[in-house]
Amino acid sequence: MFKNYFLVAYRNLIRHKGFSFLNIAGLALGLTACLLIGLFVYDELQFDKFVPDGERVYRVYTEQANKELPDTYAPVSPAYATTLKQEFPEVEQTLRILMQSTTNLLEVGDKKIYVEDGQIVDSTFFGVFPLAFKYGSAAGALDAPTSIVLGEDVARSFFGNENPVGKAIKMNKSPFVVKGVLRNDLSKFHLKINYLIPLAAAQLPATRMKNWGWHQFFTYVKLRPGADAAQTQAKLQRYMVEKVKPALKDEQMEDKPFLQPLHAIHLYSSTFKYDLTVKGNITYVKALSFIAGFILLIAGFNFVNLSTAKSMQRAKEVGIRKTIGASRQQAMGQFLSETVLLTLVSVVLAVVLTALLLPSLNAFTGKTMTFDLLRNPALLGMLVALTLVVGLVAGFYPALVLSSFQPVKVLKSAVVTDGIFGRVQWLRHGLIVVQFALSVFLIICAIVVFRQVNYLHNKDLGFNRDQIMFFPMRGDNMTKHYDAFKNEPGPGARRGIGEHRLRLSGRPGGRRRHHGAHQRRDERASVYAADGGLRLHQNPGPAAGGGP
Repeated sequence: MFKNYFLVAYRNLIRHKGFSFLNIAGLALGLTACLLIGLFVYDELQFDKFVPDGERVYRVYTEQANKELPDTYAPVSPAYATTLKQEFPEVEQTLRILMQSTTNLLEVGDKKIYVEDGQIVDSTFFGVFPLAFKYGSAAGALDAPTSIVLGEDVARSFFGNENPVGKAIKMNKSPFVVKGVLRNDLSKFHLKINYLIPLAAAQLPATRMKNWGWHQFFTYVKLRPGADAAQTQAKLQRYMVEKVKPALKDEQMEDKPFLQPLHAIHLYSSTFKYDLTVKGNITYVKALSFIAGFILLIAGFNFVNLSTAKSMQRAKEVGIRKTIGASRQQAMGQFLSETVLLTLVSVVLAVVLTALLLPSLNAFTGKTMTFDLLRNPALLGMLVALTLVVGLVAGFYPALVLSSFQPVKVLKSAVVTDGIFGRVQWLRHGLIVVQFALSVFLIICAIVVFRQVNYLHNKDLGFNRDQIMFFPMRGDNMTKHYDAFKNEPGPGARRGIGEHRLRLSGRPGGRRRHHGAHQRRDERASVYAADGGLRLHQNPGPAAGGGP
């Protein structure tokens, strides 16, 4: 019986090529858009899910009190980690990561490369984030001040495919020893890691590490099994009010600490200040999810409307089937099989289009999303379920209408206006109205977004961005000859414009909040242009420590 259903369905699809093309194309394009959006949303939701015991890991952040719209800060004082570890028995481990966004020179022999995204961390890093190693192991990897753990790409750049554990490498002329190499599978991690060095290498003064006013560290806590994060957060807030604030005496403590779940960092930190993590935005994820739902609804409504409009041409077919003994259930089964087959063809086409378009989406978003059905049985099962659900739901109403025709009237070529078809025309009309309303809504949203993005790209900022350059002055040689660079900017450059000094490594956030990397003095230079001319001037970075 089912074989006959699908055989007749196949013949009808081939016979009505134009109708089949419109239905398949509309549904396939809608499903393709949903699959691409779904892959992006799924990728965003997977951040930090690979971390073992990640549900017990939290990040400490602060909000400024006594404000209607309090500012939220990702870096906090280094004293938080010490206090949590010593005074809170429910805390299993703490971790501090020094906030710094510098580019450092790594050297192996004659090979020298400037590398970004290096992290200066507590030796407890792998106790909180047990990342996978390609070479070496987490045991003791960050215990010595001269230890360094490299990312796989950085290790390959210097050592090729050989095991570099135990080999020497220099960072800013200081010697380090490679203790391990991390696997290159951190695309779903909220931290950017090209290398790790221990906090002991920074040689920070002990007094500074006890300073509640030096907000320079991203701080994480790992709670013991069974510990309640809400109770720990409330306890920490009481501790700050009852013990820390009175001890500060003349200093004003305006910050209120909170615990942020590890799995929420990527999507729920878009408003955090001085946060250097890989940020997403839950608002965008929700909006895209709604858009995908709207697109699927429009595609489904379009399918229903086309199928119902086609029903009048098949009225005699239904009449003949019923005349020779077919029941209404059998007629519905016939038409549902057609919709499921049509949906299956649309899903297969959508899978092919998704695979072809995914590289372009990865290039646009900077992600590494994959679409491998053989290695992802869950995704394959979802597509099968989607085929059945969309096919049955979208085809139920047309099948109900077609199977309700009365043989006597349709064989006499009477106009079918009574029965179910006549009573529920409002449903088909309603679907058309909803379909057009959703389409107009999405078109308006697309126009608004396009105009906003176009405005951002073409807004006159008062200077020519194409003739502005910024580069760091690395090395003593460039610093000593700064005046030569400034006074002789090069052929074709004009000197008649005014200078402007930008503070790129300042200390925002008020009297007691000190941001900026703890590093040696960094001389920076910028080239500015106006009316086709260039001008060079210096922006000194913060002094070592960046303290008060």
